[in-house]
Amino acid sequence: MRQADLELLMEALKDPMRNFVRESRVRICLLVNGAGQVLSQHGFTRSYEVMNVASLAASAHASARALGEITGSGAWRHMHHAGKERQLFLAPFKTPVQELILVAIFDEDSSLGLVQLFFDRLAGEVVALPQFMTARASKDAASFEKDLESGLETIFSNEPGQGT
Repeated sequence: MRQADLELLMEALKDPMRNFVRESRVRICLLVNGAGQVLSQHGFTRSYEVMNVASLAASAHASARALGEITGSGAWRHMHHAGKERQLFLAPFKTPVQELILVAIFDEDSSLGLVQLFFDRLAGEVVALPQFMTARASKDAASFEKDLESGLETIFSNEPGQGT
């Protein structure tokens, strides 16, 4: 995704993501595309954490999709892991131009049901954004890598410590 497109998408995602974080009461949240490019984040304080989680989320999504195809079970709705103190929710959704992946980490102040409820609302809001009707992909590997890096720079330069 080109830098100009990325900036437009990130700006458009600010309000829907803020609403999701507030309503679902998640502590950490990240929205990435299938390539692991960061579109929005909340709660991370270091860029390397964001990049690690983004790449792992994209990998987990690709693996789950491949497993679904191999086993004939179809697309997956979400993944959930309940840890002792924190829980992880990872879920994909499609926009008219690309598939996105939400990663949400929450604790006892929220619940899986609450996160699922507001995830569905977030997905609906994002799908309806006009900015997701015309985004264009990077044309080559060099620009793809540059776009990935610029996404992190843009996220952390907008709102230090909080992202969008």
